[in-house]
Amino acid sequence: MEEDKLTALLAYFPVEERATLRESAAVYDAYLRKLPPATPRSGGEPWGILALNGASGAGQSFVIAYVRRLLAARGITLPRIYLLATREPRPGEGDRNPYIFVEEVEDGFRDRFHPERLYRREEIYYAYVSRPGAANAILLEDMRRALREKMYLETVIPTLLHIRKTAIRGIPAWGEHLTIIYLAVPSGREWLYRLLQREPERLQEPAFRAGLLGRVRSSLEDMALAVREAIPAVFNRWGEGEKAAHDLLRAWGLL
Repeated sequence: MEEDKLTALLAYFPVEERATLRESAAVYDAYLRKLPPATPRSGGEPWGILALNGASGAGQSFVIAYVRRLLAARGITLPRIYLLATREPRPGEGDRNPYIFVEEVEDGFRDRFHPERLYRREEIYYAYVSRPGAANAILLEDMRRALREKMYLETVIPTLLHIRKTAIRGIPAWGEHLTIIYLAVPSGREWLYRLLQREPERLQEPAFRAGLLGRVRSSLEDMALAVREAIPAVFNRWGEGEKAAHDLLRAWGLL
């Protein structure tokens, strides 16, 4: 990643915010040095949750697309636990891509793409705020299914740690049956560039820039927890998404 490309994107921000973003990249690098690298593990029980988290812009969806192709070639399916998400879909997103997009109503959550579908509160395993203005929920049905087969969950570190340690809605704490991997970009500058270049045409919008700053803060808060909990990291290097997918599958015990 060339420095002038990052500088061009940062030029949309006021001077003090540019400094904040560059400082955030340096904090990212400091945390990165403390994360243990993921190592291959055995598959363990034939059920449970395989989880992934990374800073916004780390490329989780990109790597998971490779994961699905690699598993399909081996005749393996890995069902996804789809989060309910109240935020607006971004360009290119849609129904279950990557969330079930909903709006919160009095009785629960109504599906934006299928308004006839209402997820009632008794169907919710756990509801939480992943970052300011972004509420999410996990369906109880999916967590019951994960007691019978392996499933994939992608969400924030605080939620993953909570369900690992806490019994909820009659389901025991997941403990060792929840395997968490942190997906890391190999440098703070590259992480920042990947995040800012996703929708560069919107960087002129003050509200959009404010949202990005919020995502940077929440990403670093999650990364600090990953360091504290010694969550193993897989690296998603530029142009090496398939290798990251291989490393992730080995760390999950699927290869």
